[in-house]
Amino acid sequence: MEPADFAVRIEEVMTEECSSYECVLLDDNEIGILWTFLIEDTISGYLGIEDNEDTLNVKTVSIGLHLKDITDYSRDDLLELLGLNADLINSNFSVVKLPARPPKDDEKEEPVFVEEGEDLIFDDDDDDEEPEMRDLLIIQTRLPFDAFEPEDFGAFVKNLLFQADTMLSPREDEDIDEEFDGE
Repeated sequence: MEPADFAVRIEEVMTEECSSYECVLLDDNEIGILWTFLIEDTISGYLGIEDNEDTLNVKTVSIGLHLKDITDYSRDDLLELLGLNADLINSNFSVVKLPARPPKDDEKEEPVFVEEGEDLIFDDDDDDEEPEMRDLLIIQTRLPFDAFEPEDFGAFVKNLLFQADTMLSPREDEDIDEEFDGE
């Protein structure tokens, strides 16, 4: 499938499957290659096309879901989380850094009114501050571009959700094992 056809088709599918979506990155030919989406107003994620010319030399499609903020997790907690990758099927947990959203009060600045003849002094101190970065746990999968059909988008999202829920939820069998160990 040609990239332009893929972009049109994936947006048609996202219109059906998602509460909202946005194309956030275009290639040199103005064709979409990265989309963010929201499903049922609670599940956010992305879908991206990568050329991988320098590494795999195979064009791929990546789908990822944002799971939770893990900024305050300890090193041991992170290692335990990432150790779960061995149990995942055709997907992986990963940690990405994203800027924290500013509080809603900071989003809108008050307009400044200057009287005629007054000097306006700009306070650029806020612009010099780096945005606070947060660690976000994601689950993602990558597959060859030629093997991905846009109609499969929903099935991939459900699979990622199932695996994330299975791996991150407390396991009942561990509770049962602890009961037998205690006797």
